[in-house]
Amino acid sequence: MGYLESGRRLIPNSTLGQKNMTKDYDHSTAYHYSVYRPSLHSEILTEFFGEQGKYGMGLDIGCGTGHSAIALTNFCEKVIGIDPSKDMLEKSIAHPGVAYQLQHREKLEFADDTFDVVTYAGSLYYTKSQQILNETVRVCTRDSGIVVYDFELFLEEALRMLQIDADSNPQSEYDHRTNFSGLDQKQIQIEKELHTSVSVEMSLSDLAHLVLSVKDNYTLLLNSFGNNGLHDKVSQKLYSTFKTEKTTINGMTYLTSYRVKK
Repeated sequence: MGYLESGRRLIPNSTLGQKNMTKDYDHSTAYHYSVYRPSLHSEILTEFFGEQGKYGMGLDIGCGTGHSAIALTNFCEKVIGIDPSKDMLEKSIAHPGVAYQLQHREKLEFADDTFDVVTYAGSLYYTKSQQILNETVRVCTRDSGIVVYDFELFLEEALRMLQIDADSNPQSEYDHRTNFSGLDQKQIQIEKELHTSVSVEMSLSDLAHLVLSVKDNYTLLLNSFGNNGLHDKVSQKLYSTFKTEKTTINGMTYLTSYRVKK
């Protein structure tokens, strides 16, 4: 398996990905993460919401710098985005429909029956447990929706250009298809399960941000190019091979949606 760029990429832990978060998402990588993410979140969520009217309250668990939480505002009147990384939240994108909160524990700090929709955008792989499922159901209203989704982009060619060995990536075991399978699901009912091929056009500058948002890549490229103007140097290296300002990256999106039964 080649290197796969995830919608989210954390370190596994039972406390919302808290363990070693500073290793994967420090100030520098959080900056690149905030500057560019592919505009796939809203497209994926549309697969679930369709043309129906807006819900009331939405919760985005593992919101990162806010791209997924902001996408949820297209379908909810108000959204709360939570994440265990202070660095990520310090780089969060301000939006009038989103309130961000730092939360570390599996015990969600909300009252019962608060949210009409809960989303996990590429974060469930690192938080999956019976306790977090039970907590998610607890804070959901009756008949609310839970949407688990992720995307992967195939970056092997770009990484080869930058002399990064894709096949040696130590976290290639990441599973973009992760959902609540294997847990006690008596309080939820699966509604949809979708896998869709996608193509994303992006500038080489954005591609450089995408690559640099992953700590392993950032460290390797920092050692190769130095800290001064790192993003510009990576962009130029990509341009020297692509010979164009934009490129198209292929990938896959994954969605599993559930209905809460209370």
